[in-house]
Amino acid sequence: MTEPAFADELRGLIMRMGGDATTVRIEPRESGTDAAATGAFEASGGILTVKGTDLVAAASTLAAYLRSHGRRITWESPRLEPAWDRWPDAPKTTLRTPFAIRYHLNVVTHGYSTPFWDWERWERELDWMALHGVTHPLVLTAYEVVLHETLRREGVDENEAAAWIGGAPHVPWMSMGGMHGFGGPLPARWAERRIDLARRILARAREFGMTPVLPATGGHVPAAIAGADAVDIEWQGWRTPMLDPSSAEYAALLRTFLEVQRELLGDPGPDAVFAVDPYIESLPPSGEPAALAAAGRGIHRALAAVHPTATWLLQGWPFHYHRAFWTPERVAAYLSEVPHDRLLLIDLWGEHAPMWREGMHGRRWIWTAVHNFGGRFALFGDVRGLVRDVSELTELRPERLEGVGLAPEAIENNTVFYEVAADLVWGPLDADAWLADFARQRYGLDDDDAREAWRLLGDTLYGPGRTRSIPSPVIARPWSAAAPFAGQRLAGEALPEPARMSANIDAENDPAVLGDLPAIARAARLLIGLGDRAPQREALERDVVELAGHVLAQQTRQHIRAILAGYAARDADAVRDHAERLRADLLALDALVATRADSRVSTWISTARSWGDTQGEQDVMERDARSLVSVWGHQTSGLHDYSGRHWAGLVRDLYVPRWSAWGDWLADAIDRGVEPDEAVLRRRIVEIEESWRAARGSDDASPQDALAAAAQVLTRIGF
Repeated sequence: MTEPAFADELRGLIMRMGGDATTVRIEPRESGTDAAATGAFEASGGILTVKGTDLVAAASTLAAYLRSHGRRITWESPRLEPAWDRWPDAPKTTLRTPFAIRYHLNVVTHGYSTPFWDWERWERELDWMALHGVTHPLVLTAYEVVLHETLRREGVDENEAAAWIGGAPHVPWMSMGGMHGFGGPLPARWAERRIDLARRILARAREFGMTPVLPATGGHVPAAIAGADAVDIEWQGWRTPMLDPSSAEYAALLRTFLEVQRELLGDPGPDAVFAVDPYIESLPPSGEPAALAAAGRGIHRALAAVHPTATWLLQGWPFHYHRAFWTPERVAAYLSEVPHDRLLLIDLWGEHAPMWREGMHGRRWIWTAVHNFGGRFALFGDVRGLVRDVSELTELRPERLEGVGLAPEAIENNTVFYEVAADLVWGPLDADAWLADFARQRYGLDDDDAREAWRLLGDTLYGPGRTRSIPSPVIARPWSAAAPFAGQRLAGEALPEPARMSANIDAENDPAVLGDLPAIARAARLLIGLGDRAPQREALERDVVELAGHVLAQQTRQHIRAILAGYAARDADAVRDHAERLRADLLALDALVATRADSRVSTWISTARSWGDTQGEQDVMERDARSLVSVWGHQTSGLHDYSGRHWAGLVRDLYVPRWSAWGDWLADAIDRGVEPDEAVLRRRIVEIEESWRAARGSDDASPQDALAAAAQVLTRIGF
């Protein structure tokens, strides 16, 4: 049988993951009338046969074969280690999916997770995508280079264009008109290196048969282009001039942008998909139906003028987030003059706030799960809810549904959620049985303790209703004499007008958080007991450190409450005593996460610095990287700690000093018999934050064994 055209690319993937590609037969397969893609595998005598309608279907079939033998390729385990001498026997097994589109990534994933990735890391992610069924990855890499050249051709000064774009990790928000002019400038060789990287990403994605989704400008431009009379939109304190999408000026700008994009990154082909989100979390200048209709028509026509058969991919997020503005009538007007075959709408937060149950405005659409906000530390995910939701979509086939996907704000977290989501693409599953299998695949051994650990986790962190993050009190920002984590609006929920969101730590609103800690600690103890018997050591260490860190972090609530109680009783000694206990717990957390390179701030910093050639460039890259995971933006932007992490160096050098300053401030007020002056505290907190943002380097590595460190932490806090 003649091999399919994608055979060489699939063999390359197999070799990169540590398999013997010479003993794999790769065969084409016709898709059935009831499926968008299908695949099949069987193995006998050391020969593995993989069939697929396309490379992604074949790679997903290969992944299913691995799972059937207790192996699973994940972010933590990208290779078959230990490798097999020969492919184990397997009966013929067939997979099929009704979903033609399987989407991956969010615009802001390119800020919270990928901004400093090199080709080696992107290559692993592309392999992960293929093995997890992805057909439409969003690729923002080099957007800022395309925009810079576009602005230059439109007459903007080089330096002004660079200043507008700002720093690397904040490009996603600049691309959607949320902000500009923050951070940077980018290194001298940035454009050269990013274009090379983007070309490699796009080439590999297309070799895999994927359709990369490319970004296009929504018309957010410097005043030099917009003109003195241009309207602007607001987000988190930034005001951004915007060309009227229905104007000739916008059409000309978008034409230049798309032409530059094609010159620098190659032709996207006749089935191109472009992501354009002009009002992602900002309100349009006008709510008049005629103006909204003209804006939607203008974006479509400007795209079609350059790429006549292109699809406009539009996140439905604004219709949820600003639902008071985006009434059904206004949404209908905005979409009314865009042809149905040229618009694809995303039901973005489908696992928590699904839009589709109220209708998707008669449009083609895809369902996605956001799951993670900001990349901040949180262990959660409703596994059974995810099974229910995707299985329901598979069975009901709602009108004009074309696909499903994952659109997290950050990746490389809560692996179990992403793995079950990928498996569901190919059919329904039983959550309890799946978790038991996952325990075996996760660590590479068949063990009752591993299964019991994941049963416990499946009933707690990943249990029913866990569609919201469990906030870490460690990351809360002390700002007054009240509980720092009380009363904050949950990130992502619909925004009441005209209030601006508070991106501080989420509300302390779930009593089950503390009640679940014994079961979570028990799961961690069971996993620690696997020790050196587990072949997949990376995955084991990652899980154990995160579980122990979660338990320790949540336990710090008792110290924070005790500090507040001591203050209420005007007992300075109690305040100082519990502040010291809090400090000791936070330092224990820092020492725990220091055992893992993926939870050290120095890892984030070093990858950022790797993009600079000179000391000065490296320092700028580090400052921008530090900004994102601390203050985020300006002190006045209200996004502090939105991307807070349980990272060594970040805990020790930012969160510990902030909490210590808070305790000292309260105790000092008691000593002096006065009400504490909030202005004094706030000046001190800002000083600590700005000092951390401006710092260089972080000596935060630990040689201690991760499992031993986790065991010590659990013992220390009584678990």
